[in-house]
Amino acid sequence: MYPASGISPHPAHLAWARSVGAKVVETPMGVGRFDRRKIEGSDVLLLESLYCAPFARSYKREHPECRVVCIIADTSFWGKKLGVLRRIYYWRYLGSVDGFIAVSERIRKDIGKYVDEPALVVRPFLVNKFRRKRSGFNRRILFVGNEVKEKGFDRLVGAMRHLPDFELFLVGDCYKKIRSKMANVHVEGRVPILRPYFEKCSIYAHPADFDPCPSSVWEAMYAGLLPVISEGVGQSELFHGNLKRLVLRKNDPESIANKIREVHEMSGKTKLIKRCMDLASRYTKEKSIKDFKRAFSRLLEMM
Repeated sequence: MYPASGISPHPAHLAWARSVGAKVVETPMGVGRFDRRKIEGSDVLLLESLYCAPFARSYKREHPECRVVCIIADTSFWGKKLGVLRRIYYWRYLGSVDGFIAVSERIRKDIGKYVDEPALVVRPFLVNKFRRKRSGFNRRILFVGNEVKEKGFDRLVGAMRHLPDFELFLVGDCYKKIRSKMANVHVEGRVPILRPYFEKCSIYAHPADFDPCPSSVWEAMYAGLLPVISEGVGQSELFHGNLKRLVLRKNDPESIANKIREVHEMSGKTKLIKRCMDLASRYTKEKSIKDFKRAFSRLLEMM
């Protein structure tokens, strides 16, 4: 079950669902009319989001033996987003969920702060695979993301005031919230393909306060861009050794600018790029599906 959000289902979540033989059904976004006959006869419900929980709860009332697993790949359990209305919503509907698939360790730990149900981690795979043609290491920076504030694009734009000799390309719905007139900030908006941006840029910056495990980070790394990411980005959990040099400790514009300049000027970039490419290459569709099927089966055993 996935919510009618306009961006769902995520390609990785859809592949996971199909790997366990799930029937794919769209639900309203938390409230609305839903034809329960679409899920009649189900022994297990796999939810892409807690927006689907009210409909799972309604079905489970008549079928208490049904088990419900929910994928958490958003800010559902992030403390800064847990306002009064969301807490009331959870109070009503979280009890219908028997287990969780989290896309990062941080999310898994956050879930444990609010519920006692089991949660296991499965990383999504990179959707778009491009290899950048070698053309040296330049001063062009790429960001891909939507318009939610926690992505950190506003601070990245602010960082460009400290980087007049660099260029920033912003791709995706983030354009809706950007009003910059700086000559070195290029607001591209939605684009049909990312390849031209992976080709022209050398650094991928993602200074999010919270972003579970964005595919764009994997894709940029696979393409041969060096990532500059915050500790709030799920992939930072996998950055060990020299890769830790690419992780922001502070998320203000000046710190972001300093880290970008540091990465541009550091020696040994070729080896770091190769390490990033190798790391991203491990998170294939096949591996992700295999990990999901194993976790899904284990969750059902734990319920």
